[in-house]
Amino acid sequence: MKCDESIDIMLDIIYGEEVDPSKAYDFFDHVKGCSRCDLEFRELTETRGMVREWSSDEIVPDSGGISKEFHSRPRVNWWGAVQKIAATVLIFIGGLAAGQAVGLVPKGQVELPEAQLTRLINDIVVERQSEGWMVIGQALISMKEDMELREREQTDVFYEDLTDMEERFLRVMEEASLNSREMTSQ
Repeated sequence: MKCDESIDIMLDIIYGEEVDPSKAYDFFDHVKGCSRCDLEFRELTETRGMVREWSSDEIVPDSGGISKEFHSRPRVNWWGAVQKIAATVLIFIGGLAAGQAVGLVPKGQVELPEAQLTRLINDIVVERQSEGWMVIGQALISMKEDMELREREQTDVFYEDLTDMEERFLRVMEEASLNSREMTSQ
């Protein structure tokens, strides 16, 4: 494998893309013999790892750049507060309607048009659905990052295993060479 072919495959391997096993083997074989490609591979791998660490240390994913310090403060559950207010309003309106029905509250003093009530309920439902989609989106992004991390770790383990196998192979070849020299000298 030549250096330009190695560079084409290098980014796929670093980012965990699917690579043909024979090409991956050729790549790692080339990297073992080419100090330039080996250095570039190591630098790119380290850079990607540092960027991932910085982003996970300083920024909360999908927070629009808000630091972890902000998220460590006690947060107000706005959605819960909105739900309680809406429930209180609906209970109050229901109570007034019941009072009007039995004659405790005179009709015509408190009225809420049906269209306005429908809009209020619709707004609450739409807001809740939007929050649900945001949670799902954040979960998918988190899962994708976890999978990328696992793939990178598997690539690192694969690279270490290949390195160990190559070292063992070279030792065995050297021992075999020494043994054959000793046998021919005897």
